[in-house]
Amino acid sequence: MAVDEAILETYDHAADEPPPTLRLYGWSRAALSLGRTQKAAGAHDPAALARLGIELVRRPTGGTAVLHEFELTYAVLGTFGVPPFTGGVIATYRRVAGAVASGLSRLGVAATSVAPRGDVSGASGHACFERTGAWEIEADGRKLVGAAQARRRKAFLQHGSIPTRLDPARLGDAVGAPVDGSRFTDLERACRGAVDQAALVGALVAGFGDAFGVSLAPGSLTEQESLRAAELRCWKYDSIAWTVGGSIGAREARWGPVARG
Repeated sequence: MAVDEAILETYDHAADEPPPTLRLYGWSRAALSLGRTQKAAGAHDPAALARLGIELVRRPTGGTAVLHEFELTYAVLGTFGVPPFTGGVIATYRRVAGAVASGLSRLGVAATSVAPRGDVSGASGHACFERTGAWEIEADGRKLVGAAQARRRKAFLQHGSIPTRLDPARLGDAVGAPVDGSRFTDLERACRGAVDQAALVGALVAGFGDAFGVSLAPGSLTEQESLRAAELRCWKYDSIAWTVGGSIGAREARWGPVARG
């Protein structure tokens, strides 16, 4: 999360127009992430998280709670108004959803990006996968991929969660309330079998390449991004004030780096 925000700052402050970035990563330990403005109270069960060995974190992107365990997370970063993201927020969701669906189709998944509809499907609970928003991904009529954005003056970060296996009971324990497992699915069910992580990564890279008509090239963090990510982790993402309260306390503000203009 700190790395994603560090890259987002690069795009927001860039004098030129750097090409978009696609990051794909997994989680070394299970974690429940809260959305940027989601209230922690009532959205997680601290005792259950401790018993199950699940950490609590907070994303810089919006939405509600996501259980990161057996999954692949994607992060797409770019500049608004610059090809291929010349439209607004909803148009950006749509372009990214099309690329994700294209990638999943290579695994034999009949993935569909859901157009906006008047009655948003799903329950109004604390878990992201209980409802399907505009241009999120469904398979067999159930939510398969969740997505949320963070936006700065001229740049955006979109996170997405692609679960290979998602246990409704475990998710319910983590958020502290039962969830309706009939509303969502995972890749193992959509593919009718085990999913190889390397094959999933390759399929998504190919899907993004085809959807945007580009050839993706490996990249690495700049020295400035690496330093900024380390600062953000120590100052913000390891902070209880941020994780539980969704804001930075006075102590963290004193220790934090000077805000960039």
